[in-house]
Order: sequence, then C-alpha cells, then structure tokens
Amino acid sequence: MKWLSHLFGGHEMAALNVGDPAPDFALNTLDGKKFSLQEALERGPVVAAFFKVSCPTCQYTFPFLERLHKAYGNRNVTLIGISQNDRKDTATFVKEYGVTFPIVLDDIRTYPVSNA
Repeated sequence: MKWLSHLFGGHEMAALNVGDPAPDFALNTLDGKKFSLQEALERGPVVAAFFKVSCPTCQYTFPFLERLHKAYGNRNVTLIGISQNDRKDTATFVKEYGVTFPIVLDDIRTYPVSNA
C-alpha cells in the first residue's frame, strides 16, 4: 500500500488513533493572517475541513459547513477550511460557495498539515 501514499503528497501519512490529539500546525489564512491550531483549541473545539476545489464532495459539503459556522461560530467552536490548492483557486472557491469561515492554505508542494 506504500504506492498509494505517493498519490497524496508522496509521503506516508501518519495514522492517528481515535482520541489522539491532532498535531499542532500554524498556516496562513487566505487573507494573510496566521492561524494556529493550538491557539484555536484554547478557545474551544475545532472542526477542520480538508478540501480541494475540484472535489465534488467538497463542493457539495461546503454550504453545509457554512451553515454550521453561522449556527455555532459564536459558541467558541472554530470551523477552519484547509485548502490543498493555491491562493487564487482557493479564493475563487470561497467566493463561489459563499464561505465566511477562515480558510488556511496548506503548502501545495508538500501538504505538511494534510499529511500529518
């Protein structure tokens, strides 16, 4: 199954077990601000949605995620989108799907957060 990992960033992905904390990360948001998972977790639960703009499931899901953000965003629940695309394509996706929650950009060459 090693060959499969090369389809997704070229690195073997570490497996997290249920209940394991997610590894900390800090990435830039689409609007240039720094987002830290650890800082967000200090405020409350975090829902991370990994996506590619060409993914039909992501396109279908993001309007629902936006509704969750509007319903629970003021209750110390952070919803964050983690894009595996470049800034330009991600900005187009955000505009097209009316996303108002923070979007961070994973490095499109190595995907350090997606592969964590």
